[in-house]
Amino acid sequence: MRYGYIGLGNLGGHLAASLIRAGHEVTVYDRDPANAERHRQMGARVAASVTDLAGAVDHVFTCLPHPAASEAVLAELMTVLPEGASWIENSTLGRDDVQRLAGLARVGGVRMLEAPVTGGVHLAARGEITVLVGGDQDLYDMHRPALEAIGNRIFHMGPLGSAAVIKVI
Repeated sequence: MRYGYIGLGNLGGHLAASLIRAGHEVTVYDRDPANAERHRQMGARVAASVTDLAGAVDHVFTCLPHPAASEAVLAELMTVLPEGASWIENSTLGRDDVQRLAGLARVGGVRMLEAPVTGGVHLAARGEITVLVGGDQDLYDMHRPALEAIGNRIFHMGPLGSAAVIKVI
C-alpha cells in the first residue's frame, strides 16, 4: 500500500518517519516544505500539494492542528483520492468532529479511521507512542501494520468516535 502523510509538525513528522523506517512507501506533504526534507532524505517522496499527494497514494494519514484544518485537507483530498481510499486521522478531534468528518469522507467514497495518539513527542520519535483507534474492524485490520509502525501500543476502541472519547478521558 502506498501511504501519504500530511502534517509534518512536531508529532506528525515523527509518525511519518516511523512509517518510512518500517519500510512503507510514503509520500509526504506539509505547508512548510522544510518540514519534509528529513523525510525526503529517508526515502519518502515529497508532494507539492495535498492534491499531488492524493494522486500518488492509496491511503492518507493526517496530523493537523485543529478540526478546521482537517476538514480543509479532507475537502482537497476528496477531489483526487480514488473511491475506497482510507483516511487515517492522527489529529486529536472531538467525537462530534470525527463523526461529522467521517460523514463528509463517506460521501466522497473515502473511509475514515480515527487514530489519535497519546504519550508525547519523545515516544513518537521512537515509534513507541500509544495509538487509540476507532473505526470499522476491517479497516483497522487492513492498516494495523502501519499503525504498529507508528506506535507500540495499539488499541481498537470500537466504532468511530470511540477513540476520541477515550482520549479525552
